[in-house]
Amino acid sequence: MIATDHRLSELITMYHELADMYNAGANKQAARISDHVTRQNLLKSLSSLNIRKVLDAGGGTGNWAVFLAEQGMEVTLMDASPDMLKIAEQKIHEKELPVKIIKGNIEETPFEDKEFDLVFAEGGVISLTPDPENMLKEFKRIIKPGGYIWIDYLNLNGYALLQPDMENRSKLIAQEEEMIYMGKHEMPFRLFSPKRIRYMLYDAGFLELNEFGNGIITNPLNEDHEFSITDLDHILDTELTMSRNYIMTGSAFHIEVLAQKIIH
Repeated sequence: MIATDHRLSELITMYHELADMYNAGANKQAARISDHVTRQNLLKSLSSLNIRKVLDAGGGTGNWAVFLAEQGMEVTLMDASPDMLKIAEQKIHEKELPVKIIKGNIEETPFEDKEFDLVFAEGGVISLTPDPENMLKEFKRIIKPGGYIWIDYLNLNGYALLQPDMENRSKLIAQEEEMIYMGKHEMPFRLFSPKRIRYMLYDAGFLELNEFGNGIITNPLNEDHEFSITDLDHILDTELTMSRNYIMTGSAFHIEVLAQKIIH
């Protein structure tokens, strides 16, 4: 695991400044396409599972907590940023949803052992948290025997394919993990290869059941194109179809994984 010197306090400071912009970014077309793919694949994956109690870990401004609660699940939203949670609280209040909101560190939660059927960590949480392995260990503790996690991570292979320099591209693809620094705060984001994530999950006591690519043709790192309504419908369908094509997953900007707790 590549070490980082950033602390949770630095993430909180960053989102103090970026919370409103982060929330507004959800309305951009690239984000809308990505969210559509996630929603459809999540619903398909969970349709046959008995999921009642869910932790939205690092859930930020509450978009996914709202969605999960609207599916009839009992949702707890946890995030370290009070600014992000303030926005989430507004959304949840407006929709009159019974979502419990907690400020805290998802690597050290206050929950009981084996409390949740599903821990949902969307939005590159594993790529941002200071200690991903510790986070997975904590998820294992609070998930019921046979319960599930849904995570998404920044895909090192997909990032490598964007690099114009062939030598750098080849170097990145040969690695299992890389750190990049983004934004004026130069916050470190971990990028993982699919192989690395599978090993991390297994070591933490989880078995990967399925994975979906996201951001294959509408990569959020590229310019946010404005599509016509007709084009957008076609892009939504195409991106969803490609997300379920195992051959294309490796080129995705990020990858979403459903895994089951196998060690009690």
